Amino acid sequence: MVSYLYNSPSGVPGDVTRVDESSIEPTMLVSPFPANFGLPMKYATGSNVTGEGVTPMTTSDPASAFCGVLTRAVPGISQSNTAEVTGTFQPNQSEVNGLCTRGYVAVVCAFGTPVRGAGVYVCTTAAAGHTVGAFEAGSNAYNTLLTATVVGNVTWASDGADTSGNSEIRIAQ
Repeated sequence: MVSYLYNSPSGVPGDVTRVDESSIEPTMLVSPFPANFGLPMKYATGSNVTGEGVTPMTTSDPASAFCGVLTRAVPGISQSNTAEVTGTFQPNQSEVNGLCTRGYVAVVCAFGTPVRGAGVYVCTTAAAGHTVGAFEAGSNAYNTLLTATVVGNVTWASDGADTSGNSEIRIAQ
């Protein structure tokens, strides 16, 4: 049994937080494979892509490339046995994964402090303290805003983050 003295965790990256109000589509992962769940994804395109699927957003991707967040299903099959050691489950590229295209999902906010209703950013340029593909809560020269995209508006669904940086976003269509 676990007790929380002050604040309970905000979730685990990639967990759908409000199942009844979310749409999860089955998808396959296309190289390069994401290192973890809860990352912003884009549809894989190009002459080197075999089959359909998604891949993580990368350097200089426009906001319109965003198609959803990679979600984790529990129980699920991890890509490696690192979960036994680190507690981190990695996506399995040989299995069907989930893509949250609408609804609420837990993600890590790598920069800034989330404010409910405020825009969600994705880092598109590597810099000190900024990792490409990470969700961010503030505007800066290293990221792009995910509101008013083709997919819809992406906003923070909660104020602040837990001690691990976990927070909740809302993807609207």
